[in-house]
Amino acid sequence: MFNLIKEVKTLMQNILFPELHLGDWKVTRDIIQKYAQMLGAIRENSTGSHPHWWHISLWVTDNGLTTTPLPVIKDSTEKTFEVILDFQNHKLRIESNYRELKQISLTGQSLSALCDETCSLLIDIGVTPSLDKSKFMDGKQGKYDSGYVTKYWMALKEINKLMNKFRDELGGERSPVQLWPHHFDMSMSWFSGRLVLGKNPNDAESSKEQMMFGFSTGDDGIPDAYFYITAYPLPKGFPNFNMPEGAKWNTNGFQGGVMMYDTFANSNSPHEKLLNCFRTFQKAGAQIMK
Repeated sequence: MFNLIKEVKTLMQNILFPELHLGDWKVTRDIIQKYAQMLGAIRENSTGSHPHWWHISLWVTDNGLTTTPLPVIKDSTEKTFEVILDFQNHKLRIESNYRELKQISLTGQSLSALCDETCSLLIDIGVTPSLDKSKFMDGKQGKYDSGYVTKYWMALKEINKLMNKFRDELGGERSPVQLWPHHFDMSMSWFSGRLVLGKNPNDAESSKEQMMFGFSTGDDGIPDAYFYITAYPLPKGFPNFNMPEGAKWNTNGFQGGVMMYDTFANSNSPHEKLLNCFRTFQKAGAQIMK
């Protein structure tokens, strides 16, 4: 009976947190990142700016990444539209509160092709997309492996839940959990409440002490999926504490704590593994940032 329970637990972990070795799906990752960058530009051009650049991020939903509802006319909530990368059904969807659903199948089409078709559908519902199309002229055909997109999506939405749980535990000012199209990482920030010495206190973007907690699919510095914790500015004496098992200090590309996704996914309790890692770093950082 014990072995059966253990097998079921392992099976559930493999479903929630499947293998995500970047080398196996990098071409697919790269094309959906380009698609996400287009959505980020749509959101940026349809909303007011935010000092922490929250106006260019995407949000995680039950079935994909979304721009969130956007006003057809700025500063008006009468008509709204929303562009969604639906990783559950492998579609780009355009939803609005005044017209029928528009959607495009995601097949690995080039960024320029998807941009043209998306803009055409937006015009159909009365939205004039003010995109700089020169940024989306990449005509190279990509690859969209729906199996790997599904794996990524299963992991991302569960990690999003964990990060929101961690966020809810913290006091003080916190950012939403957001996905950043440029680096294709999902993160949240916790603000210590102190200002950075030597910075203009009216410069909200760079004047606040903060810690960042995130998840990346991998990059040039760390070519596989990983979690990270870093701080701005990096406190003196950080990380002068016992890091959680499986975490290490990274100096390649950025300075911060790193735990590889595989370490997390293959642990006996991935949920507690990640929460303990984030909690330990945040507690240590908060003590220094007093």
